[in-house]
Formats: sequence, C-alpha cells, structure tokens
Amino acid sequence: MFIQIIKKLKNTFKNFDKKIINILKYGFKFCLLIAIISSAILVTYLFFVHNVFLYQIGLTIFQVSLCFASEFVVSALAIDTISKQLG
Repeated sequence: MFIQIIKKLKNTFKNFDKKIINILKYGFKFCLLIAIISSAILVTYLFFVHNVFLYQIGLTIFQVSLCFASEFVVSALAIDTISKQLG
C-alpha cells in the first residue's frame, strides 16, 4: 500500500506544469539556504560558543526551513490540482 502511494505521488510530480516545477525548485533552494544558515549557527554553538539561546535560534530556523519545504510541496500539489480542474 505504501509503495502504491509513492508511485502515485511520483506520477503526480512528473505531470506538473513547468511553472510549478520552477516554483518548487526555487522554493527548495530557498529552504536549503535557510537550512545551511541554521546549520552554521548550530556548528557555531557546538564548537565555539555554548549559549543555549544560540542553540534555540539554530534549531528554530531549521524547523522553519523544514516547514517551508513541506508547504512548497503541499502548495504545488494544491495549485496543480486546482489548475487541472479549471482548465
């Protein structure tokens, strides 16, 4: 059952419009940039400054990047579904 869901999602992603794919790519690049910044903050905490506030900031920024990534995927699925139903 899980494999069927994965195959269905693959087919859905393959059938996206070019504009939606471009938005997804730029969105993932943005999320990757945020994740790299949070990783740099966490490495700074680990090796140089042991401040709990710095750790919390790094962890929160990492969580935000994961939330943005999931929102880009969900929004792409929703926009593709709506555009196919309208046109």
